Parts: sequence; C-alpha cells; structure tokens
Amino acid sequence: MPTTFSELADAYLSQRIVSDVYAANVRRIAGRCGAVSNSSLNGFIQRRAAERKGTTVRSERSIMLSVWRWAFDQGLIDVSPRGIAKVKGRRAPTQAWTPEQMKRLVDLCCAVDHERLRGGARLGQLLRAWILLGYESGSRFGDLWRFTGDNLNGDAIQWTQSKTGDGITRLLSRACLKACQVMLEHSTDGRILGWACRKRQAMRLFHEHLDRCGLPGSSKWLRRSGATHIEINEPGKAKLHLGHRTPGLAESNYLDWSQIRKHAPRTPALLD
Repeated sequence: MPTTFSELADAYLSQRIVSDVYAANVRRIAGRCGAVSNSSLNGFIQRRAAERKGTTVRSERSIMLSVWRWAFDQGLIDVSPRGIAKVKGRRAPTQAWTPEQMKRLVDLCCAVDHERLRGGARLGQLLRAWILLGYESGSRFGDLWRFTGDNLNGDAIQWTQSKTGDGITRLLSRACLKACQVMLEHSTDGRILGWACRKRQAMRLFHEHLDRCGLPGSSKWLRRSGATHIEINEPGKAKLHLGHRTPGLAESNYLDWSQIRKHAPRTPALLD
C-alpha cells in the first residue's frame, strides 16, 4: 500500500494521458508533501501559503486532493482526505494593456533593433515577434517559446496546449507572420522565439522593455490583453481564445472589465 504522495502521484499518472508538463508538476508537488496524512498536506499548504500567491497554493491543493481522492476510490489507501485547510485568496481586479499601449509596446521595439543577443538574435526583432505572437495567439509562455516554423500553417498557428492537451488554431495578422518569419530566418534550431534566449533572460529583457515604454505589467499581460480586446469586439469569445475548459475563468481572472465597458455588468441608473 502506498505511503507517500509521490507513490500516489505515480499511480495516478499511470492511469491518465496527460502532458509531460502536467505530469512533472504533479510529481513536483507530491514530492514536497511527504507521507500521506492530513497533517503532511496541511503542513505543505501552510508552508506554500507563506511563499506563493493564493491562486498558486489553491491549485496545488486541488491537485493533491484529486490524487488522494482517486487513490481512496481505487482502494489504494484506506484513509480519505478530511480536514484539509482551505486557502483564501485576495485578488485585485485584473488589469490589461489597452490597444494603444499594445501599439506602443510594438512601436518602441525599433529602439533596440540594433542590439544583438549572445545567440545572434536582434533584440528588437525578438521583442516584436514575442509581443505580436503572444498577443494574437493567446498562448502561455512555455508553448510560445516552443513554437517552430512547423506550427505555422498559412495565416494561422496551430499547436497542442501543454497544459490541457487540447488542439488550438489561431489566425495571425500579416505583421505577426512577418515578424515570425524574420526570426525564423536566423533561427538555429527551427524555433520561432525560443532559440534566442532562455526564460530568465527573456523575462529580464521584457521588463526592461516595459520600463522603456513606461508601462506596468509583465509578459503575462499579453495573454490577458488579447482576451480582453477580443471580448470587447466579440462578447463571449475570450474563453475560446484562451483555450479554457473551466466556465467563468476568463471572466474572473483574465478580463480587464474597466476596458469592456459596453458589456460590463452595470445596474440601471436610478437618477439622471
């Protein structure tokens, strides 16, 4: 009979078809939880709550409870999860860049077109392709950095989401396609962006570009900005753009309602 969360995770994953990224995440979390017991999982939750945001801790808690409940239902262990601490979180309203701010991000890439990275990529070309492709595809960073020329199909990009395993197709603008082709002409391994630099350097370069533009946020705002602008023009389509399965997730976590004024919930005016 399994005695650790790591053992439960291995058994759980052996019965499921999931992405390598998801499997690695489950094993990573399970490895930190130790022996299967309420006190071990609660201790893990308490430690993580002191280190990470509530949304992250809630997600990790949910994953471990799914693994534990599955093991109990399968008869692998005789103790069900009870008395597991809940994680309360406080979320600030979602913010995204406006279309004008997005254009500024792209326009100011020319300021660093002359700079070259160690791998040979021009910084301005990398940033331009990153911003346009991240915004128009709505992809997460991991998928974005793995895109190759093979993912391009005419005026669209197609891929399988690492997080969900779902197939995605997104139409791209001519400007985005051109930026991608420029990067591919110099690519050393066939990837559109990922050949230029590793994630840590990429995050630093993006933050420097935001400072250059005088804008708040991070590269994660590309995804939420694209979703927000789609929702403005096509109400109800943000969920599709993001590739979400969970109803309401886009509305609660990804849309900047200060921009979606026409469709934001609003009480009728009582006074003129």
